[in-house]
Amino acid sequence: MATEILKAKNGSDCAKANGVFLHSQYNPQIEAERFAQNVRANFVPEKIIIIEGALGYVASELKKKFPSAKIGTIRFSKDFFSWNGKFDFIIDESDFEQGEKNADSLSEKIFNALGEEGVFKTLFLEWPPSARAFSDETKFAWQEIKSATEKARAILATREYFEKKWLKNKINFFRKIKNVAHFEKVDFPILFCASGPSLKSAIPLIKKMREKIFLVSLSSSISVLLHEGIFPDICFSTDGGFWAKKHLDSLERFQKIPLALTSEGECASAIFEKNEILPLCYDDDALSKKLFAALEIPYMQARRNGTVSGTALEFFLANGGKEIFFAGLDLAGGETFAHAQPNALELDAAQKDFRLRTKATRIAKASLPSPSLEIYAAWFSNFSWNGEQKVFRICGEAGFKNLLGKIKDISSKEAEAMLKNSAEKKSPCAIPQIKFFSNENRNCEIKKTLLEFSKSEEWQKEIFPSECILRDRAASDEEKQKHSKAIFEKTENILKEIFERLK
Repeated sequence: MATEILKAKNGSDCAKANGVFLHSQYNPQIEAERFAQNVRANFVPEKIIIIEGALGYVASELKKKFPSAKIGTIRFSKDFFSWNGKFDFIIDESDFEQGEKNADSLSEKIFNALGEEGVFKTLFLEWPPSARAFSDETKFAWQEIKSATEKARAILATREYFEKKWLKNKINFFRKIKNVAHFEKVDFPILFCASGPSLKSAIPLIKKMREKIFLVSLSSSISVLLHEGIFPDICFSTDGGFWAKKHLDSLERFQKIPLALTSEGECASAIFEKNEILPLCYDDDALSKKLFAALEIPYMQARRNGTVSGTALEFFLANGGKEIFFAGLDLAGGETFAHAQPNALELDAAQKDFRLRTKATRIAKASLPSPSLEIYAAWFSNFSWNGEQKVFRICGEAGFKNLLGKIKDISSKEAEAMLKNSAEKKSPCAIPQIKFFSNENRNCEIKKTLLEFSKSEEWQKEIFPSECILRDRAASDEEKQKHSKAIFEKTENILKEIFERLK
């Protein structure tokens, strides 16, 4: 890629790339001013991204026209890095090579820079001379902007649905929680059980070393452990969906097993009634924090993650365990069932097998690449932590193709050798802290807190993200008021539904 820095007639710097002048040879400032004057936007942009803004003259002029907007650029050439200071932020795509570039990388950079809400508050522009000089790169950039937009739209739609679901779960959580457990920091090895097929090969090790480990069952593995006669020290669940509740059905028969549960997690009423609950609250969950405070229920903080395994790992890295082991954390397709058996998903799916859609066909899908598992594996591969704790994955004798960054793969024999020198556990992990509330007083506190929080901007953005984006983008006061009214009416409907349940 041939680039040159020259001087324009007025003495300003001027750039040339691939034989095309990227700025006026006479007065680059006037050229940029005219371009900015002709920019039209049917919404108020929070950010503006120029596809290869070269020496940044256009950034200065756009700031004059849109003073509240942050101006960024997608860089195609390192030769222009000296002018990066003209922009508020840079998305570096200077390593672009036609035919060799990962088609997802630029869209991810754009998405990471803006977030799902920010994508729809951003005005994307191309600088015409750069579009001629970098024609392939510019075409690619527009494709990636489209991909980032589609991803943002899908995430917002998912959030819009699940935020309402999680809200109902939260209300249910605070209505029904009774036996509140407290966690004591542990100083002995921790072993997590996920539900990958390799969990079965680790069962003999778990039984043999049971008294030397603090055993954590992630929700989908509890049925396997109980089937094998193994009782974990605690079960860990974060999911607010139907299947998470289904996985936890096994706990209804084993009331002595505590459950670490996020406030938006789904759980059967019988478990709230009989089991000890260790309340977890995500660090970004403002409503739950207010409800915990209003009801004087102690909780422990957790970090939101795409997978319960990730949330559990971060929680226990912060709360003890010199060594942490994972069993069943396959994160890869297998040749048999997708999960160790028995598993709630398999028990349900098996009832739907028939001659034209057989069990063998269904199980064969487990060997195919899974986008979800790839995302989870990528998170573990990139995850890093401070401190001296060591994290291992017990992967059986065959091992796995995917490596998980700092998490080291070891065999059951290696794990056993490491655990042999550990002292046996001396104290329980959870101590019941019984809180008594009459339903009437508790429900009144929930109503009061929810009513107050529903008037906040946090509530609006959390429960109605799409409507808030439309409101924030609105160019006129009339349009803003229209969307604000819609948010108010939707809030009234949700509160009415919830308050009916609290009677």
